[in-house]
Formats: sequence, C-alpha cells, structure tokens
Amino acid sequence: MNQNKITPQKLEKLDMVEIFKLMCRMLDVERRRLINAKWNVDELRVPRQQYNHLLAVRNHLPCNLSCVMEQTGMTSAGASIFVNKMVKLGVFERKDDPADRRNVIISLTKKANDVINLQEDRINLKMMEYFAGCTAAETKLLENAARLICRKISEGITREKK
Repeated sequence: MNQNKITPQKLEKLDMVEIFKLMCRMLDVERRRLINAKWNVDELRVPRQQYNHLLAVRNHLPCNLSCVMEQTGMTSAGASIFVNKMVKLGVFERKDDPADRRNVIISLTKKANDVINLQEDRINLKMMEYFAGCTAAETKLLENAARLICRKISEGITREKK
C-alpha cells in the first residue's frame, strides 16, 4: 500500500496538519522578520542566509562537518566552504577531534554565542508580547501542545534515521 497517498483516514487529520504547517510558516516568517529588522552587519558580519544556516547548527554544536551537512542540507563542499567562512569571520572555532584525527570539531566562539543570544533575546521578548493576553491556563495549554509537537517530531526523526 502506498503510504504517500491521502486516505480518508488521513484526510480527517488534514485540517490539523494544515494549521500546524501554517503556524510553522508564520513563526519562521516572524523570526526572519525580527532578525532582519534588528540586523546589524557589524555584530558578526555574517550574511543573512549564512546566519540562518548558523542557527540551524547552533543547537548541535560542538559538532563535525557531517552534522553541519545534515542540519543545513548542504553538500560536503558547501558545508566546508560555510565552515571555513565562519572560521574566517570569527564565528566558528575548529579543533582536531582527539578521538578521531581525521575529524574536526566545530564550535561557536564566545563572541558569536553572545551575538546570537542577543538576537534570540529580541525574538523571545517579541514572542512573549504575542502571548501577553493569554490566561495562565491558555499559556500552559500552548506550552504543553508545543512540547508534544516537538516530542512527536523528534520521535519521527529518530524513526527515520533507523
């Protein structure tokens, strides 16, 4: 049986899937809008597209080049160029992996971490404004729903990797 086909059972869940996708798009657009509105080229001198790649790998650092490729969708050559550029800009540090001399470990510099944290604080404050009118019960409901969504996505990713 083709699992990619939308069956009547799957059709019932389509409205939920569509609203979830809309929420994800809205959050991503708003995050990008906030970053663009407060963008300061002097802070890191990182082009916006590369900043998005940086955010994609940030929570996986320190990591190796394979992880950068996996998180950004870049090819080996693209990820290597990206990492080299970030090292030259003082965003990444590259160190030999003591466990495997053929591998390098990539991590954020303190300066880059501080700038990213500042950007994240700006985004967090704006997001808090959006939910300021929620009751405590609504806030807890949103938090529980977000945790459930993250857990289910994480479980799906783990299953796909097996």
